[in-house]
This record gives sequence, structure tokens and C-alpha cells, in this order.
Amino acid sequence: MRLYLTMVRLSIADAIQYRVESAIYFLYEMLPPIMMAFVWLTVYQDQSTVAGYALAEMLAYTVGVMVLRGTVTLHVEWALDHEIRQGLLSTQLIRPFNYWAFLFADAIAWRFVRLLFAVPALLAFLYWLGPELRGITVPLERIPVLAISVALAYVVCFYLKLCLGFIGFWTNDIMGITTLYEVIASVLGGILIPIALLPEWLQVIARLLPIQAIYSIPLAIMLGKSEGADPWWGIALQLGWIVVLSALAMVLWRAGLRQYESVGG
Repeated sequence: MRLYLTMVRLSIADAIQYRVESAIYFLYEMLPPIMMAFVWLTVYQDQSTVAGYALAEMLAYTVGVMVLRGTVTLHVEWALDHEIRQGLLSTQLIRPFNYWAFLFADAIAWRFVRLLFAVPALLAFLYWLGPELRGITVPLERIPVLAISVALAYVVCFYLKLCLGFIGFWTNDIMGITTLYEVIASVLGGILIPIALLPEWLQVIARLLPIQAIYSIPLAIMLGKSEGADPWWGIALQLGWIVVLSALAMVLWRAGLRQYESVGG
């Protein structure tokens, strides 16, 4: 444990050195919910509810997206892709620590540094939307479950991004794959709009994807909507996706290492 805490400290120092990169990622993650807040303020001028969401609930959902984008959205796939393509993975594999645990610790460090950008923006966002958010409260009994759900969302995202990164064993560039993922996550994962606003056939598809376990389930628990009506069902779904994605990641990892070694990695 002490080893990985040291890794976190070193990764924080490294992330601070790349403040411009952190700022770019911050803008990438924060701008979509900010833009959607403007959209909802305009949409609700002509109606009081949309798909069962009042304006205050929709804005609270948008604030929740901003929080999740700043806390649980990881980008380990880019580090993986870089190390695979540059042949740096070989060095990592002979070091006396678990490589996945290193990636996990490194991601925590980068999240911490990006929160330094996200927290002031979130406070300004809340100040701006404060009058519209009156009346929105999270019942005390839901807070522990919500905290568990957010932590599990982080783990789901980690394993999902591992799977994306491991595709780099068989491709020269994962840009196309990650771009496709971002589009799907934005539309079907609950980032831009709640899943309840999608056509019914798209809702069915969205609920079959692991991305809902990263964004939609924690937000549903927060607001008591759909899956959140029974928060423990949402927790169980997240745990199920962790099992599935970790198993898939292990399969891809082992097959990818064989591919990596066969080409002289």
C-alpha cells in the first residue's frame, strides 16, 4: 500500500508539471454540462416538465454530470496506447509492482489535480444556478448509497477504459475507437441528456451498455429517478458491470501481451 501511495504522490507531481494538459482536459470535461445548462434554461421557458423532470431536477442532473466528469471520468486508455506504441510497456512489466494498480493510482493523482480546476468552476456554476436549484435536496439516507455508487462508477470507468486501451495491442492508433466511445457515452450514457429523454428503442440499447453505470445510475440515485427508485438495484448493476469488465479486461490483457511479445515488444 505504501508503494502505491508513493506512486500517487509522484503522479500528482507529474500532473502538476503538465498543467496545460490538465486545463485542456478540464475544458473538455466541463464545457458539455455548462452548454446543456443553457439549453435547459431555454427549453423550460415554454414547459414545466420534460420526461418527468422539472427544471430544478434537470439542472441538478446537469450539475451532477459536471461533478462526475470531474471525479470519475478517467483517461487511462491514452497512457496505455502511448506505452504500447512506444514500446515503453516492456519496462513497466519488469518493475516490481502491479501495472494495473499503477494505472489506478496514476489516474487518482491526475483526477486530484484536475479537481483543482473543477472545484472553482463548480462553485461558480452553483452560484449561477442557485436560484433555480432551490427545493432540490438529497435525502440523508441516500447519501451513503450515492457515495458508494460514485466510487463504483469510478471503478467501472477504470475497467472500461482499460478495455479501450488494450485495443492498442492490435491497432496503430485508438483515436477512432475512443472518439466513437465518447459519442456513444455522450448520447447513450446520460452525459448530455438523461436516458429517459431518449426514444424507447434507444433507451433499451442504453440500458444494455456499461456507460450507464458511470453516469446514469449515480445521477438516478441522487434524484430518485428510474433505477434510483431502488438504489441498491443500481449498486448491484454497477457491481455486475465491474465483474464483467474486469474479466473482459483480463482476457484482452493476456491476449494483448501475447500479441505484444510476438512483435518484439
